[in-house]
Amino acid sequence: MAKFDESDPRWIVQAREDGTNVNQWHWSEKDCSEWSKQRLGQLLGDLTLLSGPATAKTTGLQSVEGDSILNIRKAKLIASYELHIKVKWEGKTADGQQGSGLIELPYVADENHDEDPEVRVLLPDENAAAQQLKAEILAKGKEPIHQAIRTYVQELRSGKPGNSSSAGNAAAAAANGSGSSGGTAAAAGATGRSAAAQPGSSGSGSTAAKKSSKRSVSLTEKFYARRQDIYDCFTVQGRIQAFTQSPAVVDVRPGGAFSWFNGNIAGTFAELVPGQRLVMSWRFNSWEEGCESKVEIDLSEPEPGNTVLQLKHTGLPEADKYGHGDVQEQVEQGWRGQIFNRIRAVFGFGV
Repeated sequence: MAKFDESDPRWIVQAREDGTNVNQWHWSEKDCSEWSKQRLGQLLGDLTLLSGPATAKTTGLQSVEGDSILNIRKAKLIASYELHIKVKWEGKTADGQQGSGLIELPYVADENHDEDPEVRVLLPDENAAAQQLKAEILAKGKEPIHQAIRTYVQELRSGKPGNSSSAGNAAAAAANGSGSSGGTAAAAGATGRSAAAQPGSSGSGSTAAKKSSKRSVSLTEKFYARRQDIYDCFTVQGRIQAFTQSPAVVDVRPGGAFSWFNGNIAGTFAELVPGQRLVMSWRFNSWEEGCESKVEIDLSEPEPGNTVLQLKHTGLPEADKYGHGDVQEQVEQGWRGQIFNRIRAVFGFGV
């Protein structure tokens, strides 16, 4: 071991003559501002906000102000952004009166990445038709805007702007196993985040991503609830949508399909014992086609109102289809943060 204040060459990181940032170990940045303007223009520029009896749609991106940066450190992707967005819109009331204005998103930022941003409707004049359309857009027309922003945030956080350069190289390095356990790229978690394949690729992903593995996650969680209440959180559409805060579809029968987080998680029920046990196939949309895992949930109630949930999630892939190799870590974090903790917070079942 080196002595204090001695320059032991084993501990000195030497700069490479070729300038290569091996395995994306050192901090690097990619300015994603231009990509953000182009992508937000595609996502927000032609949205149907109201389809009847009043109609309204966006007609183009007016402005995007702020910064959008993709940071890479130890092959991990860290998105940093703070944007002020304005989008043009026009519409007609039910009686044919026209109105137009701007949709304003004053604060779209990484600190609120898991929340829908505030939507404002700005009017150039205060005529009655425009006021009526404004009220209807705020009441019924915000979801397409929110969905577009969710897509943008998901793509940015998964590294899509950098897939052709440093982020793509990081994913490739992780897929080829050239990095350490701490040097893999970001992978799909319980929110099912996805990324785009690198330009010029066939989209088939790495060999590692294709393989199923023996990787698994086992968790034991406690809830202040009856076990039927917890069972319902996985089988009742309204409850699922309440804690995921997103669309869900559920067909509760053996062989029935389910879909959570707006389709980012999907699978089928294999076994259902009301209030006691669920067995499901489970996959994220960022995994290779045909790659499925198995989820087993057992519920017990040692004392009335105190339920113990035992989760066993097996068959996790070694990497997702983009080469991100920390699937196991992200899945475990997702179960805890995006499912169990949300169930406790929304329904009051937690400590």
